[in-house]
Amino acid sequence: MNTKKIISIAGIFLFLFTSCDEFLEPDKDNRLFEDQVFSNPIYAEGLLLNAYDGLPTSYSFDDVATDNAVTNDKGSGFLRMATGEWKASYSPVSAWESAYEQIYYLNLFLERLEDVEWSWEREEINALYLKRLKGEAHGLRACYEFQLLQAHAGLSEANNMLGFPIVTEPLSVEDDLELPRDAYEDCVQQILADCDTAIANLNDEYVDTGDPIYDAVYGRSFKNRMTSLAAKALKSRASLHAASPAFTVNLSEAEKQERWADAAGYAGELLSEIGGPAGLSPGGHTFYIPQTSPVLAFDPDIIWRSDYVENTTLESQNFPPSQFGQGRTNPSQNFVNAFPMENGYPISHASSTYDPANPYANRDPRFQENIIYNFSQFRGASVFTALGLVSKDVINSTTSSTRTGYYLKKFMNPDVNIDPNVNNTAIHFYTYFRFTEVFLNYAEAANEAWGPDADPEGYGFTARDVIAAIRNRAGIAQPDNYLGELSSKEQVRDLIQNERRLELCFEGFRFWDLRRWSKDLTETCQGAFITFDGVFIYDYQDVEKRNYESYMIYGPIPYDETLIYDLEQNQGW
Repeated sequence: MNTKKIISIAGIFLFLFTSCDEFLEPDKDNRLFEDQVFSNPIYAEGLLLNAYDGLPTSYSFDDVATDNAVTNDKGSGFLRMATGEWKASYSPVSAWESAYEQIYYLNLFLERLEDVEWSWEREEINALYLKRLKGEAHGLRACYEFQLLQAHAGLSEANNMLGFPIVTEPLSVEDDLELPRDAYEDCVQQILADCDTAIANLNDEYVDTGDPIYDAVYGRSFKNRMTSLAAKALKSRASLHAASPAFTVNLSEAEKQERWADAAGYAGELLSEIGGPAGLSPGGHTFYIPQTSPVLAFDPDIIWRSDYVENTTLESQNFPPSQFGQGRTNPSQNFVNAFPMENGYPISHASSTYDPANPYANRDPRFQENIIYNFSQFRGASVFTALGLVSKDVINSTTSSTRTGYYLKKFMNPDVNIDPNVNNTAIHFYTYFRFTEVFLNYAEAANEAWGPDADPEGYGFTARDVIAAIRNRAGIAQPDNYLGELSSKEQVRDLIQNERRLELCFEGFRFWDLRRWSKDLTETCQGAFITFDGVFIYDYQDVEKRNYESYMIYGPIPYDETLIYDLEQNQGW
C-alpha cells in the first residue's frame, strides 16, 4: 500500500468531541497522510466512525414504490422508479457507491488496526480496544455488504446467480480494479463470516460492570454501536434473503430446503436467547419518545438503533395538511385491505363480519395504529378525506392532500405540533434491527423448512406459535379461529407474508420482500374516493399503476460500473 496516499479527514471528526488542541495539526489543505492518521487513535477511529455515519438515520419510505402506498411528491425518485423510469443509469435504490466507499474505509481500518496504540496507559485496555474495534468493523462491513447484496444481486445474462465483487482489502489506484462479481453464495458466506467475527468480539449490549478497565472499552458510553445481537440479527436477515425464491432458482429442492433450515436456525438460536415467543415485547410499535415518558427508555423489541435526534421532519413531511404537514406518504386501499378484522379473519372471509358500509369498524387494532382514515381522530381533531367536505385533508384537494384517502400514522409523534406559531420538536430514532423482524424471519423460514407445526431443532416454538404471539400482541385474541383453520405450508405462508407486511410496514421491507418472493410487482395502487350523502359512500378507484418488468425482481448494476469495469449485468437491464 502506498503510504503517501492521502485521506480526506472531512468525515473523521464526526462524533468526536475532543478539544482541537488534542488533534495533530492538519496540513493546510485539511488532509492527512495515512501514517499520520494511524499514529493517533482519535484520527484512526474516525475511519470507523465514518462508517457509522454512513448508516441510515431515517426511513426511506420506499413503500411508495410498492402496493402499500403512493406519494404526493411529484419529484420523488421512488414515484419515478415505480412508474417506469427505473433503469441501470437511474436507480434510487442503488447502494453501490455509498456501500463501497464505506467498505474501503473499513478495510483500511482493519488493515492498520494493530498498528495503532489504542491506549497509551495500559496494555489491558489496548487489547480490549483491539477486540472491540475489530468486531465493530467486521459487523459494519457486513451491513454494507448486505446492502450490496439486496440491491444488486441477481441472475446474470448467462443465468448465473451473482452477488457483488467481494473486497476485503483497501484497494488503491495501483491495484487491478476490474474485479468480477462473485457468486451469490460466496457473497452470503462473506457476510456471515463478518457477522461471526463481530459476534466473537462484541457483547450483546454495552453496560457498565463496575470494572473500570473493562468499562472503559465495553461500557455504557458506547451504546448504539454495533453489538453481537445486531450481528446475529443480520445473519438472520441475510440467510433469509439467501433462502428466498428469487435467489434459489438454480438450486435443487434439497439445497433450497437446506437454505430455509439455515435461516430458521440463525433466527431460532437468537430468539431462544430471549425465551422464544414469551420474550416478544408487548410494545414494539412506537418509534419515537413520547413527551410523557419520564426517562429516555426504549422498547426491548429494539436490538440496535441510531442515536436519537430532536426534530419534526417526519411530522412535517407526513402530517395531514390541516395540521401543517405535507401529507407525503399515502397508504393505499390495497394495504388497508390487508388488515384483517379484530377476530383475525381476512375481510374477504365469510366469517370476518366485515361491513362494506362501515369498512373501518372492528378492524385489527394495527389498522388504527398505522393509518389515518376518513373521520378518524388524530391529535384531538377529526381528519376528513371524503369528497365534498371542506378540509385541506380531502382527497386531491391540494398538492399536500392525500391521493388515496389515507395518511400515514406510523412513526408520527402526536405530541408534536408543527404549527409555525408553536413548532415543538420530538425525539425520534431509526431502528436497524428489532426482534419483531427476527420472529417473522423465523416463522417464514421454519414454515418453509419444516412446516407450520414442526420443531426439529428443539427450540420450543414453531412457525405457528410465533405468528400466534404476534397476532396476540396486535390485539387478535388467541387462539384465533382463522389461524387454527390453516393447515398447509402454503396457507400459513400467505398469512406469514401478510403479517410481515403489516408489522414491518414503512420500515423499508416491502419493496425488497416482494422481490425476494418473486411476487407480482405491478399491482395498481387504489384509493378510497368517499362521498357523503347522509352516510358515507365508498368507491375504490385506481390511483397509480405500477410499471415494472418481470426482470426487476433484481436490481441493476449501475450502468457506468458495467462500462468502466466490465461487470456482468443482471438479466434484462
